[in-house]
Amino acid sequence: MKSPQNMESSQSATEENHEKPERTPNHYPMGALKAWFTVAGAFLLQLCAVGPVTSFGVFQEFYTTTWLTKYSASDISWIGSVQLFLELGFGVVGGRLYDAGYCRATLLVGSVVFAFSFFMLSLVQEEQYYQAFLSQGIGMGIGLSLIFIPTCTLVSHHFKMYKALAMGILVASAPLGGLIFSIMLNQLIHSDSGFQWGVRASAFVVAGCLVIGNALISIPPQVSSTSIPRKTNSSGAHIQDWPYLLTLLSGFMAQLGTYFPLFYVQLFAENRNVSKTLTFYSLAIMNIASIFGRVIPNYFADRWGAINIFILCVALNGLVGFAMLGCGTVSGLVLFCIFYGFFFGSTISLYLPVVTTLAPQQADMGKTMGVAIAPVGLASLIGPPIVGAILGNRLVWWRGITFASLSLTSASVIQLIARQLHVKRSKLEHCSEKPA
Repeated sequence: MKSPQNMESSQSATEENHEKPERTPNHYPMGALKAWFTVAGAFLLQLCAVGPVTSFGVFQEFYTTTWLTKYSASDISWIGSVQLFLELGFGVVGGRLYDAGYCRATLLVGSVVFAFSFFMLSLVQEEQYYQAFLSQGIGMGIGLSLIFIPTCTLVSHHFKMYKALAMGILVASAPLGGLIFSIMLNQLIHSDSGFQWGVRASAFVVAGCLVIGNALISIPPQVSSTSIPRKTNSSGAHIQDWPYLLTLLSGFMAQLGTYFPLFYVQLFAENRNVSKTLTFYSLAIMNIASIFGRVIPNYFADRWGAINIFILCVALNGLVGFAMLGCGTVSGLVLFCIFYGFFFGSTISLYLPVVTTLAPQQADMGKTMGVAIAPVGLASLIGPPIVGAILGNRLVWWRGITFASLSLTSASVIQLIARQLHVKRSKLEHCSEKPA
């Protein structure tokens, strides 16, 4: 017979065995395998949707010098900026559809619209600005808006721990896609294939990635907003939350300037008579650096706080932006592309983790992230054309560089103020919770 002591130890061992399987789902609500498969699927979706948008510098240079020569650089930049605006500004629509339980359908519709519009871009004729604007700016932008926020929200709901790392890996797909498509499009468009078949070949690659990506993702059960304790009127709490609102302003200011080098670096290099080969690969170098910039800072964000790392990276991004003034040589251009690409990637990838840190509630995460991305989308719409207008037809580069860099540095100051308010509020809440 077992002694009471042995019975207690065996009983505790049995309880431990029952408890162990329950610990993993705390980190991965649907299991680790489905979580990382979803990251892989979302990675592919963003790679082939955000990647071509990140490669717009290729189109900016080609349209300005060859295909749409009757239009100014500012006019052409509207095509890319409308894409970004729809991706980010209309992200609230994708977020609301996600919260309503239509994640799978939203991603499928977005994938079809994006692929179809990319194929339509290959039919654009020379000097037909409206054709490029409708297919690339409007069509691809709408498709992307139905992919970007739902995939980000989907990945965030698959992780309790390592959320910033997972989201950093996800948004690293954009620069990787930018690397792939910038090289592919440059090589195809400027070869015997020409613009139309070069775009068409890229569209076939996009369609294949979209099919595989949709097959890999798993949709978690919808979280009922009633199952989460709320404070009174908490559904609109973020509208009255100053750290949250200042973060939106910070994102707006950063986005006004951060895409300037990606849109114009290839044209800048050509204007400064840098070798044609390096000009073609300047955007690719920036995207390679951006991959590391989207993963490494996010790893440290899980340790030291997303807000702290975000402030540092945005400030450095602005300071490095000024260095574009002196990168008219081969070595200067390469160094600028590496450092700016790294901090550009961290600025983009850390914004949503900062938003989730400050979000008032988890149940409406799709709506909260969609609202937070809207001002960023507005800045994406007006930022590149404003910089293009500042540059003028004579391309006075120091004006655009100064505007873009000051926008980034001011964003870091605003986010620092938001951090201080958040810390102060957290201390007050902690003190109020202490028993008298």
